[in-house]
Amino acid sequence: MRLLFVEDEGRIYVLSSSTETAWFSRVAREGRAHLRWEDGQETTAAAEVLSAPAIVAKVHALGRARYGPAVWESYFAGVRRVLALAPGALPPRANGAERLRREFNTAAAGYDAAVLRHPIERYLKDRVARRIEETLSGADRVLEIGPGTGFHTLRLLGAGHRVLAVDISEEMLGRLEEGARALGREDRLETRRLRLGESGTGLADLPDGQFGGICSAFGAFDLEREIRRAVPTLARLAAPNAPLVFTALNRPGIVPMVWELALGRIGPAFRRTAEVVPPGGTRYPLELYLRTPAAWDALFAPAFRRTGLEPVSVVAPPFHSDPLLRFLGPAGAERARRLDERLSSHPRLWVAAEWVLLVYARTAPGPVAARSASPVAGPAARSTA
Repeated sequence: MRLLFVEDEGRIYVLSSSTETAWFSRVAREGRAHLRWEDGQETTAAAEVLSAPAIVAKVHALGRARYGPAVWESYFAGVRRVLALAPGALPPRANGAERLRREFNTAAAGYDAAVLRHPIERYLKDRVARRIEETLSGADRVLEIGPGTGFHTLRLLGAGHRVLAVDISEEMLGRLEEGARALGREDRLETRRLRLGESGTGLADLPDGQFGGICSAFGAFDLEREIRRAVPTLARLAAPNAPLVFTALNRPGIVPMVWELALGRIGPAFRRTAEVVPPGGTRYPLELYLRTPAAWDALFAPAFRRTGLEPVSVVAPPFHSDPLLRFLGPAGAERARRLDERLSSHPRLWVAAEWVLLVYARTAPGPVAARSASPVAGPAARSTA
């Protein structure tokens, strides 16, 4: 593929009119690119996606000067991410945290469009958003873990909450901040780039008991092997009786196993019974740590006690079920939605669901020591974020 580029201070900045193409995403995830020059020479380059306004503005200026205003305005004027290449350099081996960061940085550009494009995912997110808002009603300041581009955060801001949002991806946080500005609520939002496992140091400067609620939706807790390390920090920051509400992948979840078997995916169906699922082992590209509600209870005790458990959805198929949606048609999909809402109102059906929503309350204040034992065994990922 022939690409336009500019050079500055020994680095090559590749110009792409779209940062959502397959090749761009692959390079961003792998952190490397293979280059072939017009004279036939080839080399490997370390790759990094950059979105800092000052860097993007510099690349815009260099590109406009090299290729002319007409070409630039036609193809690149709206580009806000650039690919920086260091020819001859090899990227450092990515640890768990860096792989997470690359994955979510890569997904950020097309994330909102993907949610809107898939009605099943949007349905699940809307259901969870309503329950989070209900649970956090009355809380002034909220800590949100893994907000992504802000699907739930913007609703919380719109409802009048003040939110501290922490995420491992600067690209996700950048889009969240844009959304808050568009909503006119940027003054009620604070962001920090860190993962949940780093909260002990990343949130150490915050006073005790300042959050009236803590929330997380769709994934952040399932990506942490040693989540117990974060419990003392969450307990310290939560006000007395403050709710902690989050969604988690159910283990194993009867209905998702049935769906996978029906679709001929025998391996992914039975991997849901494991505590650790490798990347791509189900329908998700990252390593996952699946826990039962009882395991979650053990992780958060004695700082938090469980007050609620319910299915997010009982019968919804996997997110990307386009053939099934076409088969059902609009009328059939609407009937399925109404059926799912009725079934999902019964807490005892949580055992069937792919995702469950768990609600905890902060117990009597007091220090909570981090314990080394964990329902998911193995070494903790070391973070560079």
